[in-house]
Amino acid sequence: MRMKVGVRLAGVLCLSLSASVILAPAGMAGPAAAAVRPAARPEVPGQGYSSQLAGVACRPSGPCWTVGSYTTGQGTSQSEALRWTGQGWVQASVPEPRSQSGLSAVSCTSAGGCRAVGYTANIHGRESRAEVLRWNGTAWSVASAPAVPGLQALSCLPSGGCWALATTTSQAVQWNGHQWGTPVQFSAFDALSSLSCVSATDCWAAGYYVKPNQIQLYNLVMHWNGQAWAMVKAPQPAGGGNQLDAVSCVSATDCWAGGSDVNTAGHTRNELLHWNGSGWALVPAPAGPLVNSEVLAVQCPAAGDCWATGDDNARPEALHWNGSEWSLVTTPNPGGAGFLYGVSCVRSSDCLAVGFSHVPPVRNLALHWNGTKWTAV
Repeated sequence: MRMKVGVRLAGVLCLSLSASVILAPAGMAGPAAAAVRPAARPEVPGQGYSSQLAGVACRPSGPCWTVGSYTTGQGTSQSEALRWTGQGWVQASVPEPRSQSGLSAVSCTSAGGCRAVGYTANIHGRESRAEVLRWNGTAWSVASAPAVPGLQALSCLPSGGCWALATTTSQAVQWNGHQWGTPVQFSAFDALSSLSCVSATDCWAAGYYVKPNQIQLYNLVMHWNGQAWAMVKAPQPAGGGNQLDAVSCVSATDCWAGGSDVNTAGHTRNELLHWNGSGWALVPAPAGPLVNSEVLAVQCPAAGDCWATGDDNARPEALHWNGSEWSLVTTPNPGGAGFLYGVSCVRSSDCLAVGFSHVPPVRNLALHWNGTKWTAV
């Protein structure tokens, strides 16, 4: 598995939101559009010695939430949650039931209904167990959690049900609105990192798998039909290593999965797959101008209108789908380097992408799309 600077918690998974179609702004297509643009440090708050955001969820009827973790001066990890009001950031109070914790993903079905997942551990970072927090419109509180070491991805439906992934143990677990079910165990050769549910009988999970006694990675997509999870055939670009880090669905016949593949020169390149209701197909994705680029998050506010974010050789990267093709869109580069692990849109002209900048110290990173350009917030 390709390693990055910093600790990746997980990508976010958000329900698709209705919005009008937008086109990439003039002059923002092609490799030149992704040129690095140094900027001032982002304004998003960050606690402790270092901090990094892992996921973001926005709803038209309410604010956006982003979650992650920060490291104290004593070296312990603590959870954090921030609310974007549209004008600025508000640091929320987050319960800490044990000595260490971190949040990986958040999913909101209404302004007053959000869940965030991650892990808790003892003071030594051992005895890890899943943590689930619930937002009721007023405060975050500790909620019932499944019996797994930690959760890294989450997708919830307005009906009250959710699916979550425990990637370290290759498990998926379902919340039926009242309790968590028995974890579903996948193969030890499978690694799933992202979820997207269209309905209670239509969910997708994406990641990668390896074959016994091999080191090559293969794209992996799995589907939940309401009864069982099953592997679905996915394209496998030639080169030596494919992996999917994100999946997002607009409808049962319109889903995107993003990640990276390795070309014949040994460089990673953006990879994007599309589901049309019958099969997954590889869609051309522009590569960043630097050596390596990868998609780490994807979200579609509407059909024909999608964003994919990640990094190009450890520089923030954003790609836009206008219904016909993907194009690179310029992003600022606060701090000199960084990764965008989550993206979510209220509407076509209002999106947030989050992650961290890793020029020491590692700090929270958030970019906002206003329909014309991305800016650090």
